[in-house]
Amino acid sequence: MKNINRQWRVARYPESDELIGSQHFEWHESDMPEPEADEFLVRTHCLAPIPAQRGYLSPSHDAFFSNIPKGEVMRGRGVGQIIASRHPDYREGEFFVGSLGWQDYSIQKPRGEDFVFSTRKITHPLSPLSHHLSFLGQSGVTAYFGLTEAGQMKPGDNILIASAAGGVGSCAGQIARIKGARKVVGITSTDEKCRWLCNELGFDAAINYKTDNINQKLAEFFPEGIDVYYDNVGGAILDTALLHLALGARVIIAGFISTDYEIKPSPGLVHYKNLLRKRARMQGFVFFDYWDRYDEAEQFLKKWHAQGELHDCEDLDEGLENMPESLASLFTGSNRGCKVCRIAPDPD
Repeated sequence: MKNINRQWRVARYPESDELIGSQHFEWHESDMPEPEADEFLVRTHCLAPIPAQRGYLSPSHDAFFSNIPKGEVMRGRGVGQIIASRHPDYREGEFFVGSLGWQDYSIQKPRGEDFVFSTRKITHPLSPLSHHLSFLGQSGVTAYFGLTEAGQMKPGDNILIASAAGGVGSCAGQIARIKGARKVVGITSTDEKCRWLCNELGFDAAINYKTDNINQKLAEFFPEGIDVYYDNVGGAILDTALLHLALGARVIIAGFISTDYEIKPSPGLVHYKNLLRKRARMQGFVFFDYWDRYDEAEQFLKKWHAQGELHDCEDLDEGLENMPESLASLFTGSNRGCKVCRIAPDPD
């Protein structure tokens, strides 16, 4: 069976706010492909489900990423090993990160010019390989550049992070602590996650948005205001956070998962006027904006991890057959940390 390429292909698009799941994909098996000139074959070892993948299955023309036509392999970033090559710069046995798709094997070539499919060869692989999709992957690099560039974080800043127990949020809170934040507060969905953020990741406090009064908690935790708000959710939580900005605050817009798939358009922000009153700024951000500086982020993230200051926070699933459920967990609140699905064991 090792020469069979198992795949998940798109069967249909979800309806409005319908939860993503296996009903939207079809299982397919075909022969393992062979590379042509200037191509190489990668065996997938791990895939990283991220919320944006739900957006790939949208027929809307205003989606951030282009949708995937029905019948094609589901798109997804992963890490794998090159097992056959006809490209002079990519040798068999080397490791590779890129858009591998939900499948065992994929034909690849360097695609740095297209940020959705941006690729990189791993020159010094870590064990396990899943690290290259968690704190060294999109979650960690997004957190790093979101804070240092979009957020212009400085030592002594008071920082609030939404979806703090997710992949990006869990990394961002730790990086903020490492870089000298005065206070780091996270917003999440359960008391158990609140305890995890504070007891294991070093957050100063956490807010359960389902049971706590967010407005009251922000007033309590940030009497001098929020200097940097790392927003991954949008909607009402963003609107409430705007009420508590410090003078010169920076609001990082890295996602809007709370409103992105609502049936009706969200009503918009009420408290945006506080951006003017506080001379604050709000900036959208994606980590591909800094793709040419990936090595910079990787250097710091590796060092902090080696020193025990940055936890990998991996939430591991097993098996290609479970990828639809692995993605769905990001929308039900059942995940904690950087979601990764192991497709094949790491090579010896």
